[in-house]
Amino acid sequence: MVVIHMLKESGITVKQAIEMDCLKKSKIVAGHRGIHNIISKVNIMADPDIFDWVSEGELLLTTAYSFKKDDIAMQKKFIIEASKKKLAGIGIKIYPYMDGLAKEVIDIADYLGLPIIDIDYATPFTDIMTPIFKEIFNKQAALLQKVERVHNHLMDVMLREGGIKEIIKTLKKIIQNPIVVRDHYFDTYIYHMEENETYDYDTLIEKSNKFFDRNNDYKWMNIKTERIEVLKDKEVKRIMIPIIVKGNVYGHIFVWEMSKEISNYDQVALESASTIMALEFLKKSSVYAVEHRYKAEFFEDLISNDEKRKERAMSRANIYKLDCNAYYAVFNIFIEDAEKDMEFKNKLVLNLEKLCVDQKMNTLIIGKEKKIYIITMWRSEKNIKNKLNIFGSKIDEFMKINVKDEKYKIGIGRIYKGLGQIHRSIKDAEKAIEIGNIFSKEKVVNFEDLGIYKIFCQERLNEELDKFYQETLLPLVEYDKNKNTEFVKTLQGYFETNGNIKKTSELLFTHYNTVLYRMQRIKEITGRDIEDPEDRYNLETALKIMKILRYL
Repeated sequence: MVVIHMLKESGITVKQAIEMDCLKKSKIVAGHRGIHNIISKVNIMADPDIFDWVSEGELLLTTAYSFKKDDIAMQKKFIIEASKKKLAGIGIKIYPYMDGLAKEVIDIADYLGLPIIDIDYATPFTDIMTPIFKEIFNKQAALLQKVERVHNHLMDVMLREGGIKEIIKTLKKIIQNPIVVRDHYFDTYIYHMEENETYDYDTLIEKSNKFFDRNNDYKWMNIKTERIEVLKDKEVKRIMIPIIVKGNVYGHIFVWEMSKEISNYDQVALESASTIMALEFLKKSSVYAVEHRYKAEFFEDLISNDEKRKERAMSRANIYKLDCNAYYAVFNIFIEDAEKDMEFKNKLVLNLEKLCVDQKMNTLIIGKEKKIYIITMWRSEKNIKNKLNIFGSKIDEFMKINVKDEKYKIGIGRIYKGLGQIHRSIKDAEKAIEIGNIFSKEKVVNFEDLGIYKIFCQERLNEELDKFYQETLLPLVEYDKNKNTEFVKTLQGYFETNGNIKKTSELLFTHYNTVLYRMQRIKEITGRDIEDPEDRYNLETALKIMKILRYL
């Protein structure tokens, strides 16, 4: 439904009213500057407290009987109150109650631009009200028809699946000014440019981006706003109208007053277009949500232990432009707070897809709970690791900008030949994150760079690793717990300083002789001699296993 607000096009001006037959014997005696004020309706003053009941745009009819002839202050106050209420004008039957308005009253009306019409005393108020109301009604009916035609035309464009760009093209024929639509959901700008246009859309989009960059909350402004922008050293009015879907702002329509004045009718057309664009936005976001759900189902089938599900996924791989015989590596992006804000995570997925397109990467991206998986496909095995690390840096840059407090970790799995091996790269990426959280402060961890930790984190070795740990380091750990000593910490410091006792004491803020004593006690408790290469290697390895198995 299209709602007509109080517009120029839905009322008549004071000048048009004074030219009507009903007021042909009347004249404007003050406030000529306001002759283009819009009359939306007519009211009669029948109560001294009339200003409690009037509304903007009214033509107020009264007689000078209510004016105290010699009370100029009261008359001036009456004019000021009428102006504050934004009345279109005042029609007064001055004669026979007064000879005329005082110069001070006329001056204040002139200053405020409030038209005062001297109404012929013999003309009944009903003879004025009826024809003016009829004229206003006819104007509103004509405007409704005009707006309805525009609305139907825009709906027709949408039903023909013309899309946002076609709606903009239709709008521009009416508004004759540049129009840009900002899609917040997909983070894009949409516009239509004719061959003979000279508008600089790049500059307009840049201006819009700066507007939102200043305050991200501007994206959620749900009311029409106007502001003045400077374009090529010229001040230009810009109107921004929200596109609202299910109570949420999905985008905005921007219009710049560059070729002609943006009329109130133009604004009604824009508001009508915003409701139609909202339907298009809803359809677009719904399609994307369905597509992502299908991708998630494909992904689950692909990594399933059920061979039938896996075969079904392999048969559909070509839908996502995946070659079953290519090389694959998986990025796992772990985000701490992602599951609390699904809309935020979906937006991340969407923007990561754009990043992959910009980097010309052949990928499939899936969001799942706190994780986002990026499956990368490669035609050749040559130099893939280096390319993965470079792309990992790009993802890291993206995440630093988009994730608060940088609460994320990125794991890169090993490269495997064949889509059916993708589950192995996923496990590698997850292990890279787990080990990275223990040993690395870096946000991006490549499984291939973990060295010996690649062996330690194999699940099938957990039992052997645990047994090795118990035989070597566990006695020292239990001694620390029981005696409240720091032998494990001392041993760690010893290996961190490459066996330099002096540097170990400095690292631990402990006396040199105390460290020597502790090293001797470590030998006695563990039965391992730190001077023996094999014992030293076993103790250092046990410390790494301890961290991996999360014993501390």
